[in-house]
Amino acid sequence: MRLLSFTHIWIALGAFATTTFSWLWCVDGFPMERGGMWIATWVGLSTGLGYTVQRAIKHTRHPHNMPGLRRAFWDRWKWGMIACWTVAWLAFNVAYVEELGWEEPGRLAVVAGVGLASLAYALMPGMGGGLRKVTWLKIPLIAVVWATATTHHPILGIDPVLWVQRVMFIAGLTLPFDIRDLDVDRAHMTTLPMVVTAERVLTWARLLLGAAAALSLGVWLGRLLEHGLQPIDVGPAFLAAQSFWAWWMLRPAHALPALQGPQHEREHYTGWRLDGVLAMPCFVLLMLCLVLLFLAPVIHE
Repeated sequence: MRLLSFTHIWIALGAFATTTFSWLWCVDGFPMERGGMWIATWVGLSTGLGYTVQRAIKHTRHPHNMPGLRRAFWDRWKWGMIACWTVAWLAFNVAYVEELGWEEPGRLAVVAGVGLASLAYALMPGMGGGLRKVTWLKIPLIAVVWATATTHHPILGIDPVLWVQRVMFIAGLTLPFDIRDLDVDRAHMTTLPMVVTAERVLTWARLLLGAAAALSLGVWLGRLLEHGLQPIDVGPAFLAAQSFWAWWMLRPAHALPALQGPQHEREHYTGWRLDGVLAMPCFVLLMLCLVLLFLAPVIHE
């Protein structure tokens, strides 16, 4: 479990699943029918590479600002991870350049903006540690980058309601990580749990996740009343369930002890279980694919 988390494979799967199920919100038909699976894979690989570059910068410049377990892993595997993610990303881009929709207007501008924001998060001239050190900017920046990367469709653009849903969901899911890192962050930066309290930050996280769930549920019910149950409505219904799941996981009596316990427990809870809220839909997607493959001969008869 720790291997999947520390190598960023788990979070990359989360980005892949988030993109796929976000598109089910607005694309009529399974994502692979319009090249969506290639874009989702690209987003996943880019996320894995981006997180690896960010952690490599932090490990190189400020290794003692990393949790002990993660720092020990990076001491051994940093260059191997950078090489593997870079090769995988480059190989995919070369192999599927035509499927990635680079010719669509605005596509390169969106990708460049997301890439620069991700780099500035970790490395900014005049700031030792990048924009992540700006207390009230850190979480919104993460949420906006994730929402933009995982909802931008090369042909359809960005659905503003979906984008807002993703911003609230990612912000709510990310806030608990600052509670986890309180001991490490206290010596070199100020985060929200230091400005207020861990309990207040957890309350904000649950409010954001509840709002994301309510928005998704509202969209789903609106479509249901308008035209009845349609395949496209899988997206809003699933994102509502995903947000409720995260909201339930962060109930204070359960989350606070896990986020403030021993280091291995904190890493397991955030790097495996909370990130799992993003990644587990991959297995739901796999089951959907298997069901569709099984039903296809029956439907065509």
